[in-house]
Amino acid sequence: MSAIEIITARSSQLLRMRAARDHTTANLATIRQRLAQTAERRTRAATDLPPSHRRHSSDWTKRHEARFQRILSELTSEARHELGALEAKLKRQTAAIACHHLRHARHKA
Repeated sequence: MSAIEIITARSSQLLRMRAARDHTTANLATIRQRLAQTAERRTRAATDLPPSHRRHSSDWTKRHEARFQRILSELTSEARHELGALEAKLKRQTAAIACHHLRHARHKA
């Protein structure tokens, strides 16, 4: 293999690793956003609270926020295995990218 082919292979490998990490990050953000949306929807559907339009509107009270946080906590607890698996995967991917950079930095020196 020529030097250019080796560099190209390393670059494409790094690009694949970064794309996989970005995909995992996006999945994690999507799940967290979905949990927050569900918690807000359930909070707004509560009959014992005054009607509210959205979480950041002026009619959102401390009681709304407390209910929202409680529901979000429950939903996060229910999804903890999925979230934990994705967070661990993200940590491994980030470490692999850092290791890749270190490995190739040593070869240049």
